Amino acid sequence: MCGLAGIVGPGPVRDLRVDVGAMVRPLRHRGPDGEGFLERSIDGSFIVLGHRRLAIIDLSAAAAQPMTSADGSLHLILNGEIYNYLELRAELERVGRRFRTRSDTEVLLEAWATWGLGALDRVVGMFAFALLDESRRTVTLARDQFAMKPLYYSTGGGRLAFASEIPPLLGLSGVSRAGDPGPIADFLARGVNNHAGRTLFADVQELPGAHVAVIALDAPTVVEPHCYWQPPDRLVHDLPFAAAAHRVGELLEESVRLHLRSDVPVGILLSGGQDSSAVLALTRRIQGADAELHTFSYRGGGGAFDEGPFIDAARDASGAVGHEVILFSEAWATDLPALVASQGEPFGSPVIYAQRRLFQEAAAQGMRVVLDGQGSDEFLAGYDKFRAARLASLLRPGRLTEFGQAMRGFAGGGTPAGSLARGAARLRWPALQRLRAGVSSPLLDAAWLERSGAALSDPWQPTGPDILRNMLGAELSAPSLPWLMRYADRNAMSFSIENRLPFLNPRLVEFVLGLPEAHFITRDGLGKALLREAMRGLVPDLILRRRARVGFDVPLEAWLTRTPGLVGLIEEASVNPAVDRRHAGRLAGAVRSGQPLPRSHAFEVWRLATLSLWARTFEVTFR
Repeated sequence: MCGLAGIVGPGPVRDLRVDVGAMVRPLRHRGPDGEGFLERSIDGSFIVLGHRRLAIIDLSAAAAQPMTSADGSLHLILNGEIYNYLELRAELERVGRRFRTRSDTEVLLEAWATWGLGALDRVVGMFAFALLDESRRTVTLARDQFAMKPLYYSTGGGRLAFASEIPPLLGLSGVSRAGDPGPIADFLARGVNNHAGRTLFADVQELPGAHVAVIALDAPTVVEPHCYWQPPDRLVHDLPFAAAAHRVGELLEESVRLHLRSDVPVGILLSGGQDSSAVLALTRRIQGADAELHTFSYRGGGGAFDEGPFIDAARDASGAVGHEVILFSEAWATDLPALVASQGEPFGSPVIYAQRRLFQEAAAQGMRVVLDGQGSDEFLAGYDKFRAARLASLLRPGRLTEFGQAMRGFAGGGTPAGSLARGAARLRWPALQRLRAGVSSPLLDAAWLERSGAALSDPWQPTGPDILRNMLGAELSAPSLPWLMRYADRNAMSFSIENRLPFLNPRLVEFVLGLPEAHFITRDGLGKALLREAMRGLVPDLILRRRARVGFDVPLEAWLTRTPGLVGLIEEASVNPAVDRRHAGRLAGAVRSGQPLPRSHAFEVWRLATLSLWARTFEVTFR
């Protein structure tokens, strides 16, 4: 886990070196263990690569970056980890490759030298990297399948500049701080943070997950990303449920085993849900009874946000040493500026603060790596909306008997009618879509929306008969997973922590999304049926049977009142041409009155507040 930056474009190299040095300095939190640069002038083209290192595997100086291949033609800067590097190294050694370090970075470098772009099909890891190929006169930018590690770029000033975070790019000449109307409208309307390659800054783009871009040195402003991986969208493994669940357990255990590889201490974020409890239980089985395990948990302080009984059950069953964080709104007010600065873009809810504090506690306890259960809900059907998608899959081909049985089972299992209705709305039936045409958020100024040419991003719509499978695959790229990955990366790296996600293993995801739809949700409406069955006898039954999903939730309405200068932030946002001033005024009045806000209004208030904080922090201009 590191920070990277680079520039390709008109020279001289010494000027690029100054700019890249300025870009790398603010990335020190991503890599406190070292700094390195590479400068090249190739037939009139100039490139400088910069790197900040967080040493996790092979702590020696030999594993520093930028790293050059044995033949001297390839140069790599990597942010992330290649978990199956030992297996790939053995395979490469069999075809004659030799290694000078024990690092996973060198394995990726030699894998690219051997297989080129095909190396990405063999890698299990999280990564964002830039690779200079002198012989082909190209720079390749690539990002892992699930957008776990970030990579941003800008082509302002006739050159390509790229970095692990947005702020370093904003200091370059030719890169403006103007906001992008389309993503801003998306954020205000729906809290959406993922915009298919765009960011809230007009001059800064994001390489999407599962994408690669090969850039010619003599045409550095031409960046055309293409997708190198997609999950299956059809039935591949027609296995009985029990056999499928057994295989899920095997694949997850193997993934946890790979993710535990580290030369520094590893901890586990434990929420008390099935996901993190499974990671903890498998870690105990892999490392044995004598290994000292440390877990880090957020306690909501009682009420609906406290998962204490489940946390206790998982921790006690594993014999782990538990560390807990209890949050108070006073700390939120103090830490808010640092949270806004670290994220680089607005965020839809204060909930991510709970996660930030967990990483802070892990760092305080000496952890450099933590394992996290995030990512499973998106492809194992952990959200309420997936029940509606399952019903739609049955209804669309006219399987009315099965539809009726499922509907009765879901209702009998306690699935609220409201959650099914919300899920049905997510499906965007054509008739519903027509009804919604022209409807936008009350936060948005309609005249500005038309004048700016901004358009809300198209909502997801099913593209085949297997609607549940289609929705699960879509969740991996937009909108849910990418913004969760962004939050987690920034929160972890704020404290120089490497956050690893064993569920987000391409082999596991490919297998699961190739299974029959009926395997994902139980007859009485429980999601993550495959995981529950796979972990039976390993994870406590109290956790496997639980229905309510809490996650990192916080009392939003109460915390809002503790946000410093909240009314002023709303008023500041109302000056933004994208915001409907009358609606913002009504929200400001409601906050002044001290009356409890409906949750929907609370989220609107937060979007205005975080937009103002973001604009103020990064000196954003609007048009």
